Amino acid sequence: MNIIADELKLRHDAGAVLVIEKIKSLDLDNEALIYYNFPFYRGETLDDLVQAHVLYISKIYGIIAFRIIASIDKLNEHMRKQIDELDSHLFSKINKIEELRKGRRDLKINITPIVVVCDGDSKNNDGFSIVSINGIKKCIEENKTEELSSNDFKILVATIEGTKRSKQKKDRDISDEKLTKGKVLSLIQQQETVFDLEQKRAALNTIDSPQRIRGLAGSGKTIILTMKAALYHLQNPDSLILYTYFTKALYGQIKYLIEKYYRDFSDNQEPNWNNIQILHGWGGASLAGVYSEACSDNHISPMSLPEARRNNVKNPFDYACMSLLKHNIKSKYDLTLIDEGQDFPIHFYRLCYALTKNRRIVWAFDDFQNIFDTKIQDEKETFGQKDGHFLVDFSLNENQLQDIVLHKCYRNPKRALIAAFSLGLGIYNTRVLQRLEDNQHWNDLGFVVEKGDSSVGAQMIISRPNENSPIDTNEYFGENTILFKKFRDIDEECNAIAKNIIKQIRTEKLRPDDICVISLDEKHISNYFSRIEKLLQKNDIKVFNILNAPNNNIYFSIENHVTLSSINKAKGNEVGMVYIVGVDAAFSENNIDYTVYRNKIFTAITRTKGWVVISGMGDRFNFFQKEIEQLQKNDYKFIFTQPSHDSTNTIFRMMDERQSLINQINKKISDLLKTGVQTEDVLRMIDLNQKK
Repeated sequence: MNIIADELKLRHDAGAVLVIEKIKSLDLDNEALIYYNFPFYRGETLDDLVQAHVLYISKIYGIIAFRIIASIDKLNEHMRKQIDELDSHLFSKINKIEELRKGRRDLKINITPIVVVCDGDSKNNDGFSIVSINGIKKCIEENKTEELSSNDFKILVATIEGTKRSKQKKDRDISDEKLTKGKVLSLIQQQETVFDLEQKRAALNTIDSPQRIRGLAGSGKTIILTMKAALYHLQNPDSLILYTYFTKALYGQIKYLIEKYYRDFSDNQEPNWNNIQILHGWGGASLAGVYSEACSDNHISPMSLPEARRNNVKNPFDYACMSLLKHNIKSKYDLTLIDEGQDFPIHFYRLCYALTKNRRIVWAFDDFQNIFDTKIQDEKETFGQKDGHFLVDFSLNENQLQDIVLHKCYRNPKRALIAAFSLGLGIYNTRVLQRLEDNQHWNDLGFVVEKGDSSVGAQMIISRPNENSPIDTNEYFGENTILFKKFRDIDEECNAIAKNIIKQIRTEKLRPDDICVISLDEKHISNYFSRIEKLLQKNDIKVFNILNAPNNNIYFSIENHVTLSSINKAKGNEVGMVYIVGVDAAFSENNIDYTVYRNKIFTAITRTKGWVVISGMGDRFNFFQKEIEQLQKNDYKFIFTQPSHDSTNTIFRMMDERQSLINQINKKISDLLKTGVQTEDVLRMIDLNQKK
């Protein structure tokens, strides 16, 4: 049984703790979920919030919404009304889902509100039960209906959490019995998305202290941040939220997701966009940004890019932010959310911290997508010190939710993700180009260390279990997940790519906007795109070439257009099929100085939800081909000798030892419960160890 809660707040709610511990001790359904102070819905007025105190969800016993009070005299009319409203919201939400209905107004499950009086007796009152702690078992058992199927339970949880899939476009032709790529993508889009435990803890709780969320591409970081924005806005409609990001073309997706999640919990109301600012990091004359807005708010002239470059060629943005911080910056935002944190420099973090009230700042990043070679620091170095104390220090253990690692990748087919890692780290290069710090780092990223301890010279074997790449349609992809082809020259390469795209649209039933072409050859990117664009247009296929878009463009794709993109603008986005051209630009013998290119390869491959075709020219392509073929020969496992710190780039975990142990324990407990071990047995083990 999993409990989704801000543990710090839960510990201070004695009644809720009492009820949750009682439910756990009953051992009625180990797969049940318990939510604390979630879900919540907009009430009749803007400042009224209808919130579940403790919500129990079970495939066997349905839904029970517990409201816990110390004594019966605490049950006033306002509380009665809120209990009724919560019941109504839950019914209305679930009744909209066809799979969860038996008829027009008959649900497959019972929804029952229950008031638990910590020092009272059981009785019925105005349509809901009032029970003592000892009456909880009977209430749960009486709520039993016919057991939901695993799929229906998945749909129920997704509905409650707000991750239920929206209706997808139906303009792919999937009527043919043949299993086309279009049909596979449609099947993927029809799958329900249910947060795993790590995602639930990150998304459904906003803590009153800094929070770091780390995960691979496709692990749900943007989903989590946008849901946090929506839920915080729902709870605090008058508060000002900042959501900042690096890739301009990510704006459309961010705004769409925030609105989607807010509407889901507010009876389809639109957010107050005056109180949610979605701002690019830098900004400029035609695009608002955190830096430009901070300058304006504090009556400071913004620094131009040429001026910043004169002072710091490598990182002008960092210099601009550092210069701004020399002034006394006014706090403005009640919550700050930083997406794509791996691409932002230190002083941008410090600027965001200065702009945020009460230290309520959340940042998410993937250090494998660090395509600008920005150094990723730990939280102490990132935010610095004041009066001899670190502004952010996770070792103080203010809250267990402060540092969350997401292990699972929900976007990429397993083989595509493994190939991205292999190429990104240079596992099968003549020598490993990037190494992870230790075995636990591999585990954090969802891999399994079959052999080796990550010490220098250790023989390592690394694999990835299916459970951490849980796309249900993995079996449809096979070897076709990632293909590669060498060409004589750019003409041959572009002709072949255009011909293949035409085939995917006409024969494999993909939409044009399911497809993206990314060039890794920055020197010849315009040449690549102009040739491909002409060839596609000759065949009546529309193209969105992001290189030709205005500087203030905020969209990655246009409906019914094939996207042509640089890697910088593709970050954070996803499509069904990715073509990566000019890969030879990233390879040479020994590949000593190509770490940034390796990170770009990783980012490019991980844009796909389905298939990747990688192409290039000349002898350099042979180095790429050799690495991929060796990976395939080793059955998509990493087999290598661990290099030293001195001979390669080390990617550090940046996690406090105490937090690391907490995360490991949480995962082990979750694994034990999945095997059928009872909750009380786990607690007994912990108790016995404490007594030793």
